Amino acid sequence: MTDMDPHLRSITPTDTANTRLPMWTTRLAAAARILLVAIASVVISGSLYLLAYMVMNPEGAEEWTVGRRPNQYYTAIDHDALTFSTAAYGTIFGVAHNSGGSIEATLEALINGADVIEIDVVELDGALYSAHTPPLPFLGQRWFRGPRLDRVWAASVGAHAVMLDLKDSSSHFVRLVGDFLESRPSTRQVIVSSRSPWVLQLLRVRAPEAILLLSVPHDAALRAMQNNEPLLETIDGITVRHTALDADHAAWLSDQGLLVFAWTVEDLERVNELMRLGVDGITSDNLAIVSLFAGETGSERALRRTPVPEGLDE
Repeated sequence: MTDMDPHLRSITPTDTANTRLPMWTTRLAAAARILLVAIASVVISGSLYLLAYMVMNPEGAEEWTVGRRPNQYYTAIDHDALTFSTAAYGTIFGVAHNSGGSIEATLEALINGADVIEIDVVELDGALYSAHTPPLPFLGQRWFRGPRLDRVWAASVGAHAVMLDLKDSSSHFVRLVGDFLESRPSTRQVIVSSRSPWVLQLLRVRAPEAILLLSVPHDAALRAMQNNEPLLETIDGITVRHTALDADHAAWLSDQGLLVFAWTVEDLERVNELMRLGVDGITSDNLAIVSLFAGETGSERALRRTPVPEGLDE
């Protein structure tokens, strides 16, 4: 083999190492590939897990996609167990639990004489919907089928009052709720419940005609509110898990002039106990219990409203 022409030798790379990328660049590219593979694995495995969960847990899947269906049922009550007169039961506001979860459930509750239609409220893409749990991120836009709040609002026009149970406490969500209530005529009685005191304080200004109830899930929360003077000046009452309510708490709430709604009560004996404690409203899934409270006296009662505290309306 003849020697390479000297002129060609001068332009032919003799050190292949000079053509390689720097070591740090190679390592960075390798790390990027590993990261992409890891992200893809997480996305794929997470999607498979979510799919498996939704297949194995249809109730959870339903709640996150179409909204939890109301648990309404009708089981006749034993009239021999009634300890009060029809007129006395008529003084209690009957709240149909989560009856705003579907238009059908709203109409069924009204047919059975519900005084109050309860609507769990969430937000999706800047609009308010009826659902117990906010839709899943990313998937909610595609799968969620809960009814819009304005549709349930229209369907519940025959009720004495509508109760909005707020399931979010973000400032954006509260603004949407305030905008919604301000855009509706004030002729309807509106009850708003939330576990967040600051949400109720904001809505006291945005919706001064609304009845504001603090949602109290247990005894500890009930005791904590007793020392919260700013909160007591803001709210009109509470909506409380019925097992947290006893004679002492009921007496204190009565002394404060606060409305008391108890949830969720399915037993007639407990209904009678709560009436002796002086509650103003009872929430139930059993439409037979809800219909027990239907009556002229109950439907004509006016709920009390706390005036806007000084300073909050400025």
